[in-house]
Amino acid sequence: MQQRIGVLVGMQSEAKLARHLYPAAIEASGATKEGAKIALNRLIMANVTSIVSFGFAAGLDPLIKAGTILLPNVIHVNGKDYVSDPALRLKLGAEKSQIKVGALLHSDEIITASAEKQALFHKTGCVALDMESGIVAQYCEDHQIPFAVLRVVCDSAARDLPPLACMALSHDGNLNRIQMAKSLLSNPGQIAGLIKLGIDAGVAYTRLNSFVHHKNIFEGI
Repeated sequence: MQQRIGVLVGMQSEAKLARHLYPAAIEASGATKEGAKIALNRLIMANVTSIVSFGFAAGLDPLIKAGTILLPNVIHVNGKDYVSDPALRLKLGAEKSQIKVGALLHSDEIITASAEKQALFHKTGCVALDMESGIVAQYCEDHQIPFAVLRVVCDSAARDLPPLACMALSHDGNLNRIQMAKSLLSNPGQIAGLIKLGIDAGVAYTRLNSFVHHKNIFEGI
């Protein structure tokens, strides 16, 4: 049977990076639970044989910096652990020394406060969190197909996010520029935090872009 990878991302900027993971079917969730489920159903309809959760993540471990590549072996969702597929993780580059392994925490909402991120690290031991990987893990268990997670840390545990981070995405995974502009006009004090986040995001994007360009990840799967 011919193998075909499905890739779930939250944002269209992540989808652009994921297009280097040829051959793969790519869907964006818009960073919502409902959007992720719809996107996963589309991937199944495209006859994928495994699914990768791909894109950015928030750091929880205070020692992890923006730009760190993550290939977690466990996804922690509401008290349950889901184990990612070892063979797929290896294909994604788990043997590389600079790759961070460990547990990834699923969250249904964006965590903006550094204090809350660090509290979650002490409570769960998870090194990072995102909003798609737990949904992928549950979905793949239900459909009995392998999954893995390839992410890069965008904001470290010490980074507070500006309020507009919670309204930055539209339902299709693109930036909601109108809502962002309204938020900045009503609270211009966010600008400094937005600039710092933009710098971190640039580092993360560059690192993940370099990683996928230098490794034809899905060749031969």
